[in-house]
Amino acid sequence: MDIHDDLRRYIIKEALKGTAPEGFDDDYDLIESGIMDSLFMMNLITYLGQQHQVEFGMNDMVPKNFKSINALSEFSRNKLASAQ
Repeated sequence: MDIHDDLRRYIIKEALKGTAPEGFDDDYDLIESGIMDSLFMMNLITYLGQQHQVEFGMNDMVPKNFKSINALSEFSRNKLASAQ
């Protein structure tokens, strides 16, 4: 499964309990909406590491990387590409 599609599925299932809010798309602001809190961020980091081998450094834990599904998938793809 593509990392982008997997992130979308995971966020809807785990953070939104299976129901996306009205207007939810891949640019939906996860931080401003309150979906992305510190606990969910840590769960997501663990998930991405286990499922896609995306490794996060301390400098990677900045709001711009967690702002939306598009931001997360772009960050993850870039991390994976730079690791090869």
